[in-house]
Amino acid sequence: MNLDNVTRDDWILGGIALVLVIDLLFLAWFDISVGPLSFSFTATDSPDGWLGILAVLSALALIADIAIERLTQTELPTIGGDRASTRKILATAAAGFVALKFLFHIHFSLFGIGFWLGAILAIALAVLVWRPQTVAR
Repeated sequence: MNLDNVTRDDWILGGIALVLVIDLLFLAWFDISVGPLSFSFTATDSPDGWLGILAVLSALALIADIAIERLTQTELPTIGGDRASTRKILATAAAGFVALKFLFHIHFSLFGIGFWLGAILAIALAVLVWRPQTVAR
């Protein structure tokens, strides 16, 4: 295992994907108050928790793809013919699931801090992976 193979862009992309996973699993995406009661839901909770789960799986697959390719000699299967295409698809899928979760539940007054952070992270993930100089060597 040689960390010299991991580029700065790989660290940034993997870090953003990891923070997105933490956001999706643990931070409040929806805050609902009914009288004196208050409820908070993460992205993997209802409503449409399956979108949050798919976003988590896509981000984890992106992290695993970077780690396995850079830190081992293992040849991984690709989507679209090369590693860059695989990462683009995984990052776009994660961002797409976050966007769908938003579109299915547009209630700006209900969104918690987790949603706003997740939206920023999903956009950053998609932008970074689609930059021409990022992803695979």
